[in-house]
Amino acid sequence: MIKITEKYYINANTNCYILQEKTTVQDKNSKNYGKKVFKDLGYYTTIESILKGILKTELRNYISKSEENSINDLVKQIRNLETYLKNLKLDI
Repeated sequence: MIKITEKYYINANTNCYILQEKTTVQDKNSKNYGKKVFKDLGYYTTIESILKGILKTELRNYISKSEENSINDLVKQIRNLETYLKNLKLDI
Protein backbone atom coordinates (compact mmCIF):
# COMPACT_ATOMS: atom_id res chain seq x y z
CA MET A 1 0.00 0.00 0.00
CA ILE A 2 1.25 3.48 -0.89
CA LYS A 3 0.20 6.58 1.05
CA ILE A 4 -0.60 9.50 -1.25
CA THR A 5 -2.20 11.81 1.32
CA GLU A 6 -3.53 11.40 4.85
CA LYS A 7 -6.78 10.35 3.19
CA TYR A 8 -5.86 8.51 -0.04
CA TYR A 9 -3.87 5.34 -0.54
CA ILE A 10 -3.01 3.15 -3.51
CA ASN A 11 -3.26 -0.59 -3.17
CA ALA A 12 -2.97 -3.24 -5.87
CA ASN A 13 -3.83 -6.78 -6.76
CA THR A 14 -2.80 -8.89 -9.74
CA ASN A 15 -5.36 -7.16 -12.00
CA CYS A 16 -5.48 -3.48 -11.07
CA TYR A 17 -4.59 -0.59 -8.82
CA ILE A 18 -7.12 0.30 -6.15
CA LEU A 19 -7.77 3.82 -4.87
CA GLN A 20 -8.65 3.61 -1.20
CA GLU A 21 -9.80 6.17 1.33
CA LYS A 22 -8.77 5.89 4.95
CA THR A 23 -11.86 6.59 7.03
CA THR A 24 -13.30 5.95 10.47
CA VAL A 25 -16.35 3.72 11.00
CA GLN A 26 -19.18 6.05 12.08
CA ASP A 27 -21.94 3.48 12.68
CA LYS A 28 -22.33 3.26 16.46
CA ASN A 29 -23.99 -0.16 16.09
CA SER A 30 -20.96 -1.60 14.29
CA LYS A 31 -18.46 -3.74 16.17
CA ASN A 32 -15.80 -1.70 14.34
CA TYR A 33 -17.13 1.68 15.50
CA GLY A 34 -14.33 4.22 15.73
CA LYS A 35 -11.79 2.02 13.95
CA LYS A 36 -9.80 3.14 10.91
CA VAL A 37 -10.73 1.25 7.75
CA PHE A 38 -9.92 1.52 4.05
CA LYS A 39 -12.82 2.00 1.65
CA ASP A 40 -12.33 1.16 -2.03
CA LEU A 41 -13.14 4.18 -4.21
CA GLY A 42 -12.15 2.87 -7.62
CA TYR A 43 -10.17 0.40 -9.68
CA TYR A 44 -7.61 1.56 -12.24
CA THR A 45 -5.27 0.01 -14.78
CA THR A 46 -2.44 2.57 -14.54
CA ILE A 47 -0.87 4.84 -11.93
CA GLU A 48 -1.64 7.83 -14.14
CA SER A 49 -5.33 6.97 -14.14
CA ILE A 50 -5.44 6.49 -10.38
CA LEU A 51 -3.94 9.97 -9.86
CA LYS A 52 -6.61 11.38 -12.17
CA GLY A 53 -9.11 9.43 -10.08
CA ILE A 54 -7.92 11.24 -6.95
CA LEU A 55 -8.40 14.56 -8.72
CA LYS A 56 -11.92 13.64 -9.85
CA THR A 57 -12.87 12.32 -6.41
CA GLU A 58 -11.63 15.45 -4.65
CA LEU A 59 -13.43 17.72 -7.10
CA ARG A 60 -16.70 15.83 -6.60
CA ASN A 61 -16.27 16.14 -2.83
CA TYR A 62 -15.50 19.85 -3.15
CA ILE A 63 -18.58 20.52 -5.28
CA SER A 64 -20.94 18.44 -3.15
CA LYS A 65 -19.78 19.77 0.23
CA SER A 66 -19.25 23.42 -0.56
CA GLU A 67 -22.16 25.69 0.17
CA GLU A 68 -21.84 28.05 -2.74
CA ASN A 69 -18.79 28.82 -4.82
CA SER A 70 -18.11 30.44 -8.12
CA ILE A 71 -16.63 28.79 -11.18
CA ASN A 72 -13.44 30.71 -10.33
CA ASP A 73 -13.31 28.95 -6.95
CA LEU A 74 -13.66 25.63 -8.74
CA VAL A 75 -10.84 26.48 -11.15
CA LYS A 76 -8.61 27.43 -8.18
CA GLN A 77 -9.42 24.12 -6.51
CA ILE A 78 -8.56 22.21 -9.69
CA ARG A 79 -5.24 24.04 -9.99
CA ASN A 80 -4.41 23.41 -6.33
CA LEU A 81 -5.09 19.70 -6.70
CA GLU A 82 -3.13 19.44 -9.95
CA THR A 83 -0.19 21.27 -8.34
CA TYR A 84 -0.31 18.95 -5.34
CA LEU A 85 -0.25 15.85 -7.53
CA LYS A 86 2.58 17.24 -9.66
CA ASN A 87 4.59 18.05 -6.54
CA LEU A 88 4.52 14.38 -5.58
CA LYS A 89 7.36 14.19 -8.16
CA LEU A 90 6.34 10.82 -9.47
CA ASP A 91 8.31 9.96 -12.59
CA ILE A 92 5.69 8.03 -14.51
